[in-house]
Amino acid sequence: MQAVRTWIFGAFAAFGAGVALFAQDPQNPQPTPPAPAPATAPPTQQQPNDISSEAEGDRSSRLSLRLKDRDLREVVSSIRRKTNANIIMDQAIEATVTIDLQDVTWRQALTLVAEQAGCVVTEAVGGVLKVEKPPRVYFAFENTDIQKVIDTIGKIAGANIVVSPDVKGTITLRLKNIPWRDALDAAVKTLNFVVVEEARGVLRVVPAANIQQDLATETIPLRYVRPSSTYTPFITSEYIDDKRAKQPLQKGEIVFTLLDTLRGMITPEVGNLQYMAEANAIMVKDTKPVVDKIKQTIALIDIEPAQVRMDVKFVTTTNEDVLDYGISPGGTGWQASLGLGQIPTRLPFNLGSGGWEDGLIVNPTGDTPGGGAGPFADDTQNSPAGTVIPDVVFGALNFQQVTATLKLLKKDSRSEITQAPQITSLDHQTATIFVGESVRYAQARVEQGQAGGLLLALEEGDESPVSVGFQLLATPHIVPGTDKVIMEVIPQRTALTGSGSTSLAPAGFDVFTIGTGGQEGTIALPRIASSTLATTVLLRSGQTAVLGGLKTKSESKTTTQLPLLGDIPVLGYLFKNETNQETTSTLLVFITPDIIRSADDQQKTLNQVLMDKLKDHGSPLSQGRDAVFGRN
Repeated sequence: MQAVRTWIFGAFAAFGAGVALFAQDPQNPQPTPPAPAPATAPPTQQQPNDISSEAEGDRSSRLSLRLKDRDLREVVSSIRRKTNANIIMDQAIEATVTIDLQDVTWRQALTLVAEQAGCVVTEAVGGVLKVEKPPRVYFAFENTDIQKVIDTIGKIAGANIVVSPDVKGTITLRLKNIPWRDALDAAVKTLNFVVVEEARGVLRVVPAANIQQDLATETIPLRYVRPSSTYTPFITSEYIDDKRAKQPLQKGEIVFTLLDTLRGMITPEVGNLQYMAEANAIMVKDTKPVVDKIKQTIALIDIEPAQVRMDVKFVTTTNEDVLDYGISPGGTGWQASLGLGQIPTRLPFNLGSGGWEDGLIVNPTGDTPGGGAGPFADDTQNSPAGTVIPDVVFGALNFQQVTATLKLLKKDSRSEITQAPQITSLDHQTATIFVGESVRYAQARVEQGQAGGLLLALEEGDESPVSVGFQLLATPHIVPGTDKVIMEVIPQRTALTGSGSTSLAPAGFDVFTIGTGGQEGTIALPRIASSTLATTVLLRSGQTAVLGGLKTKSESKTTTQLPLLGDIPVLGYLFKNETNQETTSTLLVFITPDIIRSADDQQKTLNQVLMDKLKDHGSPLSQGRDAVFGRN
């Protein structure tokens, strides 16, 4: 009989072929050594019983947990809500956890929380996670037949285990406080056997060589993952180099990197994997463990992708600083005028009312001493009696053409949003939008006629048509587990800036004269101004960044003066005017990404856009103000 030393209570017992063991069985509980508590950091006092995440509802969420004596069922439920993962839990589990974790993946957080409560997390069909509390084993085997070890583990766990007749050998192992499934896997792998899980939870223990003869076939449908589209957004610019492969695909060829990854998991010369494009499904034939691994990989990748709504505003602002001082003669220059007639007028005083003005001049009505002989109210200062003083006549000097000004003016003469496109794209997918028109134009070509003369011919320009408008090319990349977005952004604006305004040269075109002598002609060609920006930025959802600040500054000084007199030192300022003008034009590009993870986020974004439109309906000024300065 083989002597086996137990590791519970230090006692020996006889069992079967000499196996001694004890196990923690929920159906038949026995005293066992207490399981050591996992080491965790002490909970903080600032935020106890809190689970936070930067990316709510995302399968790649990272969690921060600060829990103290928190019910395990509530913790699992909270993780399920924050990640949208399918997690179930045994009804009989009752435990509390105390743990402090910072910025870990939700899957790791779930595993650590479960382990602290003496539970494990297993993955069922379809990627469903199950938190369960399996029986744990405490035993030691010395040179014991492997089938006896497997049978003992099966009795403890109450599992359905089928052992192949080819499974033979002896094993020595000592295990303490280990879940039974981990103990089973460790025991059979030691002798190069494998455990294959069949339907209804049946486990088969077979030699590794046998599973290659027992192949499984599975058809795995794909929900969100698809091959790359044959249509690729692009933008044409001399400042952008497209490094993507230009080679055309062969007939039936697709670009699907997931297939390359999965084919690398297939057992060489045994397994087979095919993609069915019509059904967007993968058919795999291989050993059961390999098929299960491929299904787990697809379940991890084939999840609903998030979307990013990109709000871009192209804003052009113009600021003018004007300093105008001196004597301005106006647009027609300095002028002087002389009136030949007399214009009799009274001084604008109400005489005789007892005010100080009554002592300046006589009242012309003659009701004061002197009888209108004035001009002073004091008779001793007037002329002798009978002297007739004519009416006071005032001449007029005309200074209407001379304006003395002093202007200090600083103003924002215009703040204009030229384009404000919005576009929504899937994570890691490139999207583009173009708003504008195509303008065709002609070019001249000189040919020699049959009679030897030169003929002037017109044809469509080599670069015609010109796309005038705004185009945005963007590729968002959501940082897993966060609310941050890495964005590759290329905005481009093209406009016609020619000075033509005739029927021959429409707005944006310039007129050129070609030919000489009797062969002269005119042609209108477009003048094109283009602004392109290519960059990669990192932003949080809802955060706005300024991508461009192209500034153009121009200064002008104008002096207007009277000849000769304006050159006199000091006094010359009375005869001249100076105007200094500084104009600054700035092109700004604002971009704001918003992550959309669910239908609720999509509806919330739509409602916000509608509310903004209703609020600013009929108010372009408020739209421009909010676009440049944001909302309070």
